[in-house]
Amino acid sequence: MVLARQQPDVVHWRRETLEGQVPARMSHSVDRFRADEPPHTINVTELIDAAPLIGPPSWIISLTFLILIADGYDIQSIAFAAPALAVSWGVKRQLLGPVLASGIVGMGIGSVLMGRLADRIGRKLAFCICIGALSAGSLLSAASSNLDQLVLFRFLTGLGLGGAAPLAASLSAEWTPARWRSLAVAIVIVGVPLGGMLGAVVAEQIIPSHGWRSVFLVGAISPVLLLVLSLPKLPESPKYLVGRPMERQRLARALNRLQRGTLFTGSESFSIAEPEPAGRIALVTLVRAPFLATSLLLWTAFSCNTLALYGFVNWLPTVLSASGISLGTALRGSVWFNSGGIIGSVAGSLLIGTYGSRNVGTSAALAGCIAATALGVITSSADHTTTAMMFSLVVLAGASLNGMQAFLYTVSAHSYPTYIRGTGMGAAAAVSRIGGVLSSVVGSAFFAAGLSVGSFFYILAAVILITAVSFFALRRQVPPRRKPA
Repeated sequence: MVLARQQPDVVHWRRETLEGQVPARMSHSVDRFRADEPPHTINVTELIDAAPLIGPPSWIISLTFLILIADGYDIQSIAFAAPALAVSWGVKRQLLGPVLASGIVGMGIGSVLMGRLADRIGRKLAFCICIGALSAGSLLSAASSNLDQLVLFRFLTGLGLGGAAPLAASLSAEWTPARWRSLAVAIVIVGVPLGGMLGAVVAEQIIPSHGWRSVFLVGAISPVLLLVLSLPKLPESPKYLVGRPMERQRLARALNRLQRGTLFTGSESFSIAEPEPAGRIALVTLVRAPFLATSLLLWTAFSCNTLALYGFVNWLPTVLSASGISLGTALRGSVWFNSGGIIGSVAGSLLIGTYGSRNVGTSAALAGCIAATALGVITSSADHTTTAMMFSLVVLAGASLNGMQAFLYTVSAHSYPTYIRGTGMGAAAAVSRIGGVLSSVVGSAFFAAGLSVGSFFYILAAVILITAVSFFALRRQVPPRRKPA
């Protein structure tokens, strides 16, 4: 690859294979600058898009994926502990609503605070703060002695959980070439349902012998260990560093690592070919042109999908056990739900490359609506020979809801420019927690009213339908990389 000057003071990257000198597979490498030309403005966006996936992008994807496995475990840890906790403390199921809601409220606040913090101090440092907060909250949750304490400590855990997933998605998106970006974000986010699946398996093994507190202890230790082991090699986002003139040396080192050479010294001028902020960024920017319609539709889709998602995540073991199913079988329902989430996130993101996010996301949401409705019918039946069918529908619901969560992060990353991306994604994730809080209200009201188990799933089906409609209406969708055959 050599540099071709297309505009004054702007370097555009053009691949050329020099016959007999550079192998075709290495044509992504940039050999040198022309020493006889004046300083250039380096288009960092084009440089990242021209870079190979193997290298820093794949490292970032792998690292954030592993950390979000621990994050997914912590998100669902209260759901795993809730049935045993209710028995241990002698509390009614509906009284667990505030405990479940406090973590989600913390996630909402954490999404905004950490998103804005990431736009100010960087994705890497804000991400580390998130991991520290969720680990501290989990450790304190294990030591709690009453519901009031548990409410407070789950709120602290939520502050960290709220920022971790959107920041991981943002960091991965900003390091990954455009042709791989949708898949990269989905792979990272799939760590959340994978962590939930592993958590359900772990909880089923450790709760009978070590009690419900052991669930939180595991959730406190694992993310810190992962972060300590990987922190030295976790780089900052190049796109974030572009807007910080004092960080040019650091940016040059990051780009050299990306290009596997020593091409940049830090004396260059860097740009990302995106509109710069007119002034100090405020949240109100998200509800002004040109972001208003995008923000409102994203917030609606996120909120409804999160309501349904956390309805399953937080209440599925408790609701299934209330239908007469054993606790072990109810926990396996969480395993199947999260297994479906892994399938939906990965398979759906691959399909986005062919059909685009609008078609894939809308279809996934409609499939989830059908699955929840069918679950309502089956769980209302007294015939437990339908357990296999029930778990099949749980898998489909998990694929739909977790897949949609990954699609929404991908679309939100696509919808905002770099200078406001952290704030935009954080705000979308924060508003979505309204749905998460409402899921706690729905669960508590369900038990308080003594409704049939099927009613719980019918309510969630209606909410998923709203997700499908609002997602379909989004204008800023990820286009297909290629036309379907």
